[in-house]
Amino acid sequence: MAQPSSRPRLTSRTRVLLKWIILVSCMAIAVTADLLTKHWAEQNLKLGEVDKILPFFYLQRSANNGIAFGLFGGHTYAIVAVNIIAFLLILAFVVWWRSWVLAGISGGLIMGGFLGNLVQRVSGQKMVTDFLKFPHWPNFNLADLFLVLGICLIVLGLGLEVFQLSRPEKTRGDGG
Repeated sequence: MAQPSSRPRLTSRTRVLLKWIILVSCMAIAVTADLLTKHWAEQNLKLGEVDKILPFFYLQRSANNGIAFGLFGGHTYAIVAVNIIAFLLILAFVVWWRSWVLAGISGGLIMGGFLGNLVQRVSGQKMVTDFLKFPHWPNFNLADLFLVLGICLIVLGLGLEVFQLSRPEKTRGDGG
């Protein structure tokens, strides 16, 4: 006779609900942290001035009217359109992905990063404030960091799913 599991199994409906709660929470935290730190940088750092925090980490405010590394500078409407399309693709991916915890966290981080930069871009500034800097690396902000972390979590999660699918049937989990 099989031993009952000590932890209760979540229903499919509960997992879906939790996925969206996690996503909205992570997105709200990411957008808030990004916009607050950008506001702080705009109020406390002069444009272009370098404030060395650690030997390998600086604060240096810059205005970026492009995307990563300043690419496509000055094409605000195209950047906003691409951001909206990417946002919708990530939303569809979160709906599809069965790993509800990773889907919620990664989707929330990515969407929060998109929204943090989008809010600044469409608020009349037509640029984003970057202020974090490593030597020999372009300036970035928390939105960029959240985007990268979310994408890394997706890659990690998909890698784990591929690994699980390659294992024999009896050892697979339930995706949560």
